[in-house]
Amino acid sequence: MLKYSDNTRSRIHDGLKKYSRIVAQARQRGMNERDTGDIVRAILGDMLGYDPFFDVTAEVSLRGGQADYAVLTDERLRFLVAIKSINVVPNAAHLLGLSGTAAPAYADWIVLTNADVWACYRLGVGADRHAAPVFRTSLLDTAPLDEKTTLFFLLSKEGAQQEALSQYWEQTQVLHPSRLASLLLSEEVLTLLRREIQRTASYRVDRQVLYDLLTREVLRPDALVPHGQGGEPAAPRLPQCYAYVRDPNAPATWKLGYRNPDGTPNAEMLSLAVADLRNGAQTLGIPADDLPLVKERLRQAFLELPIPYDDLPDILKL
Repeated sequence: MLKYSDNTRSRIHDGLKKYSRIVAQARQRGMNERDTGDIVRAILGDMLGYDPFFDVTAEVSLRGGQADYAVLTDERLRFLVAIKSINVVPNAAHLLGLSGTAAPAYADWIVLTNADVWACYRLGVGADRHAAPVFRTSLLDTAPLDEKTTLFFLLSKEGAQQEALSQYWEQTQVLHPSRLASLLLSEEVLTLLRREIQRTASYRVDRQVLYDLLTREVLRPDALVPHGQGGEPAAPRLPQCYAYVRDPNAPATWKLGYRNPDGTPNAEMLSLAVADLRNGAQTLGIPADDLPLVKERLRQAFLELPIPYDDLPDILKL
């Protein structure tokens, strides 16, 4: 179990109050990326406990991209930091260049931040080695201060010395709502539910009817966009969430999940969809005639995030 002293808690707690004011002023001024980086470095030192001169190194070159800082303790790399300007909201699409063979083998974690939002990802997850979300927090949102303090502890020097990110990742994967939803929708549990309904109500419910009832009326929609084993997002079971749908009535023909059930783009799923598309549309069963429409759907979703056109994956550029 993670443990941190009252001094550590107080330092992070006080830092959140202090830097919330600074970040709010920086946002009003529209601070650029370099100046945003200065605030991030100050937070790493003042609030998270690292020596800004010896524990934080600058401009780490990566195949497929670049991290602005590498954070080390005891001569070990703890995590990378990639910085966006204060008015750019970080999301997983900014890490597309760090998937597949470009994912650095020597780094497990990367933090994407604009000084306000701090989004932590685990690198090299799944067969395609994509960046999987770990947690996301913000200095300026209305979440309780104690909740933010707990999350920032995971990035603190004391947390790094306890391998806090690894522990948190393992715990969240075991009890992730989507994983529990997957268990509830498994063949074994559906069989038990049908048996119990028949025993208590003398009613024999069809398995598909029960499945549809659970997915449409009982479980939250966001739980049906699960992170699979190892953290990779799995696709939702609604045809409009896929870039290619051959037959709306046949889920097996739906390919390249890229949107949430509410229609909003899902950055993690977009990253996976692009990785799958790079492996070849033929392997996915997508006809060549349908490929332009598939690319247009993915391209539009990236622009909605918003991701500038110049930063789109090459495969989606016109």
